[in-house]
Amino acid sequence: MSAHGRPAQLDEADYAPQHAVATSHGRYYDDPAHPGRLLVSVTNVLNQLAIDALPPAAAKVTAEWFAENLPAAIRAAADPDELTEFVRQAKATYKQEWEKRRELGSRIHRQAHAINLGGAPIAPDPDAEPFVGSYRQWLADFGIDIDRDVAAAECTMLHREFGYAGTSDLWVWLRFDAPTSPLVPRYRPHKVPADPLPTPSGLWLVDIKTSLKHPASTVWEDYPLQLAALRRAPVALVCPPECRYGTAEHHDASHEVPTPRLRRRRGAQPAHHRLRVHPAARR
Repeated sequence: MSAHGRPAQLDEADYAPQHAVATSHGRYYDDPAHPGRLLVSVTNVLNQLAIDALPPAAAKVTAEWFAENLPAAIRAAADPDELTEFVRQAKATYKQEWEKRRELGSRIHRQAHAINLGGAPIAPDPDAEPFVGSYRQWLADFGIDIDRDVAAAECTMLHREFGYAGTSDLWVWLRFDAPTSPLVPRYRPHKVPADPLPTPSGLWLVDIKTSLKHPASTVWEDYPLQLAALRRAPVALVCPPECRYGTAEHHDASHEVPTPRLRRRRGAQPAHHRLRVHPAARR
């Protein structure tokens, strides 16, 4: 850690969600106040919503790969052994694409996290930079001063009664000139009415989403559910490094705070490489 309490150089551990545990059934969180008790990750639960969307998405990626490799497909059709190998490669294509997108999303979040920490040193990432530039523009558009306005970054939030946990990207103070703001038509989702959005000034819960192909106005059904689950979690953890990266024996009650009242709105940040910023509020 640096003299200012920031990592001297961010590495994978500095970005890994606090207390998260990878299992064969997806991500869980180890409750540091109750060692051994696992709380299911919000995103783990919401991944179930994507099950119905996976077959058509996989078919699309596979069809695109097939078209790009049409000569090989024609040759494989005449040789059973070659066809078996071709089909194996086709099946693996969408998994490789999914992993590539997931890995890029993690790198983008890592870069954004470094910004939220006040510019913590981090190795440049050219592939992530177009998205990170979009995030910097969002910060500038909203007049956000990191030291003044960012209340928490990558904060673990728990709901022990309901048995879930998650990590919020950002708690940030936002200021607006009026209690409502118009939706810019270009970035308004098609199914959202043109009515002004409530935009009260205050502390906002913000989630960052990335997309290579969809417009910045795209809002999938799991986005508001994820934000709602986080803002209704009663407990937030503010663990020091020895607790975050160590063992539960370092945890005590002073590391837990009641989740504050968080403002609510859904917003989007446009860019050629899309990074969407989704605020929500605690009711």
